[in-house]
Amino acid sequence: MIRWRWGKWIGIALSYALGVTMLFPFLWMVSTSFKSPGDVFNFPIEWIPNPIELDGYLYVWKNAILGVSFFTFYINSIKVAVIVLIGTYFACSMSAYAYAKIKFTGRNVLFLIKMSTMMIPFQVTMIPTFMIYRKLELLDTHAALWLHVFFGSTFGVFLLRQFFMSIPDELSEAARIDGAGHARIYWYVILPLTKPAMSALLVLTFVSTWNNYEAPLLYLRSPELFTIPLGLKVMSDDIYNIHYPGIMAGVVSSLIPILIIFALGQRYFIQGITFSGVKG
Repeated sequence: MIRWRWGKWIGIALSYALGVTMLFPFLWMVSTSFKSPGDVFNFPIEWIPNPIELDGYLYVWKNAILGVSFFTFYINSIKVAVIVLIGTYFACSMSAYAYAKIKFTGRNVLFLIKMSTMMIPFQVTMIPTFMIYRKLELLDTHAALWLHVFFGSTFGVFLLRQFFMSIPDELSEAARIDGAGHARIYWYVILPLTKPAMSALLVLTFVSTWNNYEAPLLYLRSPELFTIPLGLKVMSDDIYNIHYPGIMAGVVSSLIPILIIFALGQRYFIQGITFSGVKG
């Protein structure tokens, strides 16, 4: 028993030490965003800048990058993220409801086939998808970044389907006795009970979409359509004249929506991840 307690406390101490270690790059990023370019690489590191400079934030928000302001990148990222969240909400929940609550021939086989697509990396489908979007004349448009989510992401369908299966079938049967069809059961009975799982899915989807770099790099050509990750990459292209405080200020600014979304969904996030694996 004593040995077990010592092992438990050592594990907790190591976890905290690892967590603190992982904070150092984040703290350095925030600290650098408030420094002047000449103080970025001072050693030892000045964790608290003296004096505190706002040149980085003025540089990223006032200067134009390829003739486009950072605010435009910000708006583009928000636009794409909101559309992706809407598509994820409806497409994944509808698909998950069908797989979890509607008994039809081949349901399990279709679900296994859909699950198998999770093993295919983006790099494999990148060229075929590019060719399809080119035929549809969707290249250099934001539609290329959000169109696919309206077909339901595999992970989102899986996560919600697992949660839906934990909801007693008696609720659906009671609504069906009262004359409700699948559409009303889905909207009025099932969806109101899915806040934990839906919050977890939307938070993960938002973070993935907000930080997505490969897709905008592949499909977008016009600077006025760039999202934040692509805009920050353009800022660092001139290796002989990199404004490090400006880049760090841009990254810090890009983190604000993620922190807000996580704070709003934190109440349900862990609960959704936990309960989504109750039934298989």
